[in-house]
Amino acid sequence: MLGKTGLCLITFLILASVAVQAKFQKRQWLIPLNPDSFKSFSDDQRFLVQFYVPNCKSCAFLRLDLNYLLTILEATSNNNITVGTLDCIKHENFCHELNITEYPTMGIFEKRGEQHRFIDGSPNMQTLQQSLGIHNNGVEFVGPDSDNALLCEPGSVQHLNSGTFTHTVASGVFFIKFYSPKCVHCNQLAPTWIKLSKKLKGSDICVAEVDCLASAALCRSFNVTEVPHIAWFQNGKEVRVYTGPRDLNYLEEFAKDMIAGRSRDTKNLSAIAIKKANDLYLMLVFMIYIFNAVDCGL
Repeated sequence: MLGKTGLCLITFLILASVAVQAKFQKRQWLIPLNPDSFKSFSDDQRFLVQFYVPNCKSCAFLRLDLNYLLTILEATSNNNITVGTLDCIKHENFCHELNITEYPTMGIFEKRGEQHRFIDGSPNMQTLQQSLGIHNNGVEFVGPDSDNALLCEPGSVQHLNSGTFTHTVASGVFFIKFYSPKCVHCNQLAPTWIKLSKKLKGSDICVAEVDCLASAALCRSFNVTEVPHIAWFQNGKEVRVYTGPRDLNYLEEFAKDMIAGRSRDTKNLSAIAIKKANDLYLMLVFMIYIFNAVDCGL
């Protein structure tokens, strides 16, 4: 029979295994920068920097957009881009040397800070990505702002707006996420949405998204009252709203069912997901009880 030490070890290993399977999502955060930060990274590192002052409401709102951008960069493995903030009260001289007089100001620094340029106008998700040179490169957003229909690029998330939506979705099959960069749940869904587009690359499904801050009237026209709002479109018409779990496997399964003409109640998928979560929770509680019961020194 196993001794107390052996039982403790086995219990610990089981708990560790369950914890790993839980797959808690990794999360990046904006990095507080100073004038010396740029020099500590490699020559090919690029910095997207928000210059701000405390108590600036516009700066705080922009940081929400930057956090959303971080989820995109993380999902697409853009490891050479650092997104951070620099306090122009703490580093007044540095900001003064750069002639920064308005806040927030967005800048891109390269070559250990020796080269830099500023982003003109009011930055949004699209201009930020264009400025970083990752726009229309087949990994996340596709297509500029225009009145013309956009061709769906397999393996990418197509960014639609009020000017491109109607013409683009008029024919074909679209799985569309309506979101806001200031929505926490939308931020959590962003990497999954990119992975979904890659999973469905070989299908006839176009994975797309609409920013409801930038295209508020468009979202209202489809009665989008909460985000993220996920819907299935065929030939310009909204066929079904997806209400199931936002995990990659469930989203992919739903899309494949829809393209094959199969239909199922997505609320049942939610019930299954909740049951799985509850089962995991009960297992953890049970294992912790055993761990304590055998007097493992906790």
